[in-house]
Amino acid sequence: MTDSIKKHLWADIVNAPALPGVYAWYYSPEITDYDLEQTISRLKEYRNVNRLAAETLVRETLDNRVFRHFREDPYKAVIEGPLKPNYTGTLEHTFQISSGLVQRIVDDPDRLRTIRNVLDISAPMFASPLYIGMATNLQTRLATHKSLIERYRRVHRQEPESSRSTDAGFAWQIAKRKIPPDRLIVFTCTTETDGNTAVDIENILNRVYYPILGRN
Repeated sequence: MTDSIKKHLWADIVNAPALPGVYAWYYSPEITDYDLEQTISRLKEYRNVNRLAAETLVRETLDNRVFRHFREDPYKAVIEGPLKPNYTGTLEHTFQISSGLVQRIVDDPDRLRTIRNVLDISAPMFASPLYIGMATNLQTRLATHKSLIERYRRVHRQEPESSRSTDAGFAWQIAKRKIPPDRLIVFTCTTETDGNTAVDIENILNRVYYPILGRN
């Protein structure tokens, strides 16, 4: 019989259950008070003088503070056909920020306060998981994640990128995207003592919810 789902903040991972189960990592985007007030002030200064500069500021703020943390790595693509040339290359993941959204924020910069407040509490209710995994001992596995994230945040530029399908790969992605660990949340759910149960649940969850930074 499964236990109830439990929420663990970054500082609380040590208290994860030492039992088999599945887990999911989430990130809650952060726009700091300082960044918020600076952006609003600059938008009010720009909007009637240089509207293009104001629009650019909105796009850069949303990209730097929100979207870049969730951008997928490039896909490797191959296009081929009978008796046709073959084409290979990479496809970049781009976020299309709607012009309507940009215009509304430029016209009313204070609406950024509401946007920031909702983003601050958006995970997990409105969020896609960053990573879904399973463990025979959730406490030990999550402690490994935490240790790797802390390590790669210190040295990731000096080490080769790890495969995304591994614990090290997930930690590498967190470091590369400069995601603040204290904004990470992990949810655990214990399962039957049969380890294969957690494997099966992880398999299904990965194919239903498509975690952004790693799929098994």
